[in-house]
Amino acid sequence: MNFTIDEKTFAYFPAMKLAVVIVRDVDNQFNRPEVWTELKQSWISAGKAAAEYGNPQSHPRIKPWVEHFKALGVSRKEFPSSIEALVRRAGKGGEPMSINPLVDFYNSVSLKYLVPAGGFDLDQLDNGLELRFSRTGDEFQALDDPTVSPVPEGEISYADGSRILTRHFIWRQSKIGLILPTSKNVLLVSEIPGELEGSICEDVLAALAEGIQKHFQIAPSSYIMSANKLVVTI
Repeated sequence: MNFTIDEKTFAYFPAMKLAVVIVRDVDNQFNRPEVWTELKQSWISAGKAAAEYGNPQSHPRIKPWVEHFKALGVSRKEFPSSIEALVRRAGKGGEPMSINPLVDFYNSVSLKYLVPAGGFDLDQLDNGLELRFSRTGDEFQALDDPTVSPVPEGEISYADGSRILTRHFIWRQSKIGLILPTSKNVLLVSEIPGELEGSICEDVLAALAEGIQKHFQIAPSSYIMSANKLVVTI
C-alpha cells in the first residue's frame, strides 16, 4: 500500500511539508509513564505559549491554518483545526486526557511544537492512505456515531478508498483507522504549513522518530513528503 498526496492540495497549502513516521510491531498496551510526563510538560508549555498571543488561533504556528481554511471556505469556528482545539484545551489548565501511549506521545510532540500531529492504524486500511479532496460516494463515521454519513465533495481529507478518515484535513478523525491500544502497525503524521520557519518540519520529524526509538524501543521509517514527494510506500 502507498500513502499518496493529491498535488492539487498544494494549491491551498503552498510549500506545505508532512513529517511522516511509520512504526511496525509496536506494543501500545504497555504503560509508559515517561510519555505521560512529557505530555504534561508540553500541555503546560502550549497553554502558556497561546496565552502570549491572546488566543490559540493568533499564535504564529496556528494562524496559518485559520487563513488556509478560510481560503477553502471552511469556518474556523465550526471546524477548528486539531491543533487549535488541543491548545485551547491546554490553555484551560488541568491535566491532559490520556488516550493510549502512542496517542499521548504524538500529542506531546504536537503541543511542544504547536503543530498538528495524528496517526492511523495501518492494519485497518484496505486500500492505502490518500490526502485528497472528497468526492461523490465518500463516507465518514464519527467516533461517537454508529452510523456512516456521506461527505460533501471538495473537502481536503485523509481517505482509504471511499472511507474518509479525517474531515476538513485536520478537523475530526473517523472511527476507521483510529490508533487503539491493540494497534501494532501505525503511521504518524504532522502537517507543517509553508509559512512556518525553516527547519520546523525536520525538527518535528526528528522528535517523532527519536521519541519512538526512546519510548517504544523501535527504529521507525521516516519521511518528509511535499509537492516534490507525493508518494511513500507504507
